[in-house]
Amino acid sequence: MKTLHRLSVTIAVLLSCAACDRQTPVVGEQPTPAAATVAKTDTLETRRFARAVDLYAKEPTAENAADVSRALADLNGEISELQERVANKTGGEREEAAAKLKNLQAYRTAESARFAAAQARAAVPVEPGLPPRTEAQKAGDALKEAGDKIEEGAKKAGDAIEDAARKTGDAVKDAVK
Repeated sequence: MKTLHRLSVTIAVLLSCAACDRQTPVVGEQPTPAAATVAKTDTLETRRFARAVDLYAKEPTAENAADVSRALADLNGEISELQERVANKTGGEREEAAAKLKNLQAYRTAESARFAAAQARAAVPVEPGLPPRTEAQKAGDALKEAGDKIEEGAKKAGDAIEDAARKTGDAVKDAVK
C-alpha cells in the first residue's frame, strides 16, 4: 500500500509539473543512462535529489526512498521560494528568479519521472515465480474465508431448525393421535 501511495504522489508531482520542458546537464555530474535529465541551474537541492534518485535506482530500499522524498521536499522548498520571488520582485531580479524557477521545475519533473521508473522496476519481482501477494489479495482471501465460515454456520443453523421443526411436527402428530 505504501508503494502504491508513493507512486501516486510521484505521479501527482509529475502531472503538476507537466508544463516544464527544459532539460540540460548538471555541472560537474555525469548523468546516468536512465536520466538524460539534469538541472541547468546547479544547486545543493538538485545535487542532493540526483544523488538520492541514483542511490535508490541502485538499491531500492525504504530508507533510500525516504531520502528521495526528503530531497524532493528540499527541492520543492527552493522552488516555492523562487515562486515567491517571482511574484514579489520586478526587473532583472524577477527575470533571474523566473529562469531559475523554470529550470528547477523542469529538473524536478524529469528526476521525478526517473524515480517513478526506478520504483516501478523495484516493484517487479526479479526472480521467477509467483509474485508476492498484495494486501488487497490477502484481505480478499480473509473475507472469502469468513464468508465460507458464515455460510457453513448458516447451513448448520438451518439444519438444526429443520430437525427441531420435524421433531415438533412429529410430537404434534403423536399428540393428536
